[in-house]
Amino acid sequence: MSGIANFSLDRRAFIRHGLVSGSALILGFSLPGRPGPAAGGKRKTAGGGNDADSAELTAFILLDERGKATILNPFVEMGQGTYTTIPMLVAEEMDISLDDVAVRQAPHGPDYRLLFNNSARFTGGSLSVRSAFLPLRQAGAAARRMLLRAAAERWRLDPAAAARLATKSGRVVHPATGESLAYGELAAAAGRLPVPDAADAPLAKDRSAFRLLGTSPARLDTVAKVSGAAGFGIDQRLPGMLVAAVRQAPVFGAKVDKMETAAALAMPGVAAVETIPGGAGPSATGEAVAVLADQYWHAKAALEKLEVSFTGGVAGFSGAAHLRTLQSRVDEDGATAERHGDVARAFAAAAKTVTAEYHTPYLAHATMEPMNCTALVTADKCVVWTPNQGVDPVVAVAARITGMSPRQITVHTPFLGGGFGRRFMGDYVEQAVHLALKHRGKPVQALWSREEDMQHDFYRPMTAAKYRAALDGSGAVTALHTTTVGDGPLRRHFAANIGADNIDHSVIEGVLEQGYGIANRRHDYVYEHSPVPVGFWRSVGNSHNAFFNESFIDEIAHAAGQDPVRLRRALLAANPRFAAVLETAVKMADWRPKPYRNDAGARCAQGIALHQAYGTVVCQVAEVGVDSGRPRVHKVWCAVDCGFAIHPRIVAMQMESAIVYGLSAALHEEIKVENGAARNSNFDDYPVLSAAEMPQVRVEIVNSGAPLGGIGEAGTPPIAPALCNALFTLTGKRLRSLPVGRV
Repeated sequence: MSGIANFSLDRRAFIRHGLVSGSALILGFSLPGRPGPAAGGKRKTAGGGNDADSAELTAFILLDERGKATILNPFVEMGQGTYTTIPMLVAEEMDISLDDVAVRQAPHGPDYRLLFNNSARFTGGSLSVRSAFLPLRQAGAAARRMLLRAAAERWRLDPAAAARLATKSGRVVHPATGESLAYGELAAAAGRLPVPDAADAPLAKDRSAFRLLGTSPARLDTVAKVSGAAGFGIDQRLPGMLVAAVRQAPVFGAKVDKMETAAALAMPGVAAVETIPGGAGPSATGEAVAVLADQYWHAKAALEKLEVSFTGGVAGFSGAAHLRTLQSRVDEDGATAERHGDVARAFAAAAKTVTAEYHTPYLAHATMEPMNCTALVTADKCVVWTPNQGVDPVVAVAARITGMSPRQITVHTPFLGGGFGRRFMGDYVEQAVHLALKHRGKPVQALWSREEDMQHDFYRPMTAAKYRAALDGSGAVTALHTTTVGDGPLRRHFAANIGADNIDHSVIEGVLEQGYGIANRRHDYVYEHSPVPVGFWRSVGNSHNAFFNESFIDEIAHAAGQDPVRLRRALLAANPRFAAVLETAVKMADWRPKPYRNDAGARCAQGIALHQAYGTVVCQVAEVGVDSGRPRVHKVWCAVDCGFAIHPRIVAMQMESAIVYGLSAALHEEIKVENGAARNSNFDDYPVLSAAEMPQVRVEIVNSGAPLGGIGEAGTPPIAPALCNALFTLTGKRLRSLPVGRV
């Protein structure tokens, strides 16, 4: 049976667990790009009593005497399928069944960093599978090579005979004699062998020989989730645990002014009332207060009795006024992010020009599991249980607050009840660790209400843009000039990555990477600070830029009197990969450029959008009608090219999920900020897509063989422009802002 344990162990605990439970091979494999041992460092080892604390044990595979493998996954599981796809990479090269694989969350530390030049480890940017594709296959290949060598020694084969050994379904096979040995029989001997370097453990297969990759086995996390056995952060229970209900400053950046605690402290089960600092650096969102009690509902009831007032912050800030500021700056030159050809000359010679301005609102992440974190601080250690998208940042937060070294800190990462970029921020972790430090020796769980979650997010930034196109006498596009105005999470949280050009690429991503062949192009960026906390929202800048880009392509087509598909074909004449995805979606939808009656008799129109994000090209066609003034999306056809689909069903599921997320935002979602505070508080005033509104979605995968692209976010960007382009065809009304609302 396959198994899954959605918690993590530190390195020594993992090794002790393996040795005590009888595991015979613990593989530490040096990943490509990982630093080698320092001078005088210890050699790489496998296990079975060798140097289990070597600094080079970087990607653990534990193989027990039954032939069952445990794989430490460096990426979190938040619904996107990494607890299945990552083990598939190892199982393919080890030549074992996925049924013989269990998964654990990898511990924190530099050993598992595959991203950003090994400076940090996180799950986001649709990077998990594509960054693990080569190194974890190499880890599996190294384990397989060790098992082959162990079998050769058992059979006392000469090098030539040993080279002819093969593996099949967890066994080493001797082709000449027909004999075979199960991996479990060889694990102890393999565990005493030195671990080969990647160069000495070549991959066993190319894509044409895959037996597992490219198929859709059952997900390893499904049984745990549907049975209720899966553990999420909000489920954490520890002996003697205090639960903290939190109230944060309603105005961003405000501090506690006055507080009367007597009534709250008199409530049943209440242990304490505390003030929580407002965080450091980009997490400085304002102070908070917390009531700690023996259970959440006692804490929440007491919090309602707490008399507290806040002062300061950005009380004069208005989202509506901020939008006007953004719009007032769209004609500025700003910083030029891309320049090709002679844009000015093309516009001067144009037979026709097209201009449009767009904007998008602040958006919440609205994860189904509200923010939560449990922490325990003792004299010499700090243990944190929390859903997160970056275990190393969690350790950094705990170390800063407690003054402990990373070696004294353990982080357990459960399943995430939604991430979308929100759990990359550490504000909720700061709160729990601060409270645990004040109540040393007692585990403390900080748990947000839905209202706190909605009103204290790191929101997708509000953004405005101006687009201009030049057309020649035949209607061909000769130049494109765009200006994007706004603030972004890269500047806010990784300011060192903003260069001398002052460009925040998290704001403009998705503008530059598209496949249209326009010879003269200029893309400008204008920075305008947002006092509202902003963060990474699913697909980040792509989410608004695809709306701007693809809406404008349709506007150009209309101005030139062309079918939107025909114009895109012309612009993609030199880009066969994009063109193939476009044609796949057009064929799937049986593209219709004019309104029609669908099978149910509803008057509808189709809209199309094409976008590349994270190395993946997606084209979507939406069939849209209007019911009593409300848009209704009946069907979505989605073509996707991520190079090669590791698990086709998960790819399709991620496209479906991304369409839901993007469509919900396009139809309904907007965080309104007045007097420095978010006015939305729950799903009654921040509605999300309902089950009744869910369209039929059909997904077709194009395996082009291009380098692997990401999947978790690439399906979100095209749906908003596909929706709005369909509504223009249906109603004649051009929508240049979101959410759509009534039409």
